[in-house]
Amino acid sequence: MTTTLMDRFVRWNLDFDGDLYGRDERERLRWYEAVTVSFQLQAIVVPWTATALVWAVGEPVAWPLLILLAVFLVPIGFSSIYVQSRRVDTTPRVWSRKRLFISTLLGAPYVAFGIGFLYHAYPESDVWRSALIGSLIGLAAGAVIQAVQTRRVRRRDALLVGDDD
Repeated sequence: MTTTLMDRFVRWNLDFDGDLYGRDERERLRWYEAVTVSFQLQAIVVPWTATALVWAVGEPVAWPLLILLAVFLVPIGFSSIYVQSRRVDTTPRVWSRKRLFISTLLGAPYVAFGIGFLYHAYPESDVWRSALIGSLIGLAAGAVIQAVQTRRVRRRDALLVGDDD
């Protein structure tokens, strides 16, 4: 098995041979659960806070918050790449109300921040209006793409179940 730099970093971080995350599997599992919950809370709270600040304070905080959010996306991207590299199917089979709600909480602040950033960083321009329209078009396109991918996963799963007979 090839060991990549990502694999080595993950193994080091998870500290399998140490006690950073507890002394046994039960303790380790609880730490992993806590870290997952913390990650999701941060992924929701930090972008919403940045969005509220860019709208409330305006131009003085726009650029620093843009940089903060860009850096904040690095570990989120790393996590997604890592999970997909481990052959985890990340396409949902069902878009439940909970998934839609959490996805909205995770994605909406970036759109609201982007529009607020453009509104305050370039007050003489109407580019924020174009960003709003582009966001709505992107939302519609994303919804269609997700629906197609979800349908494809369901069909694949149905074929796999049918092969067992």
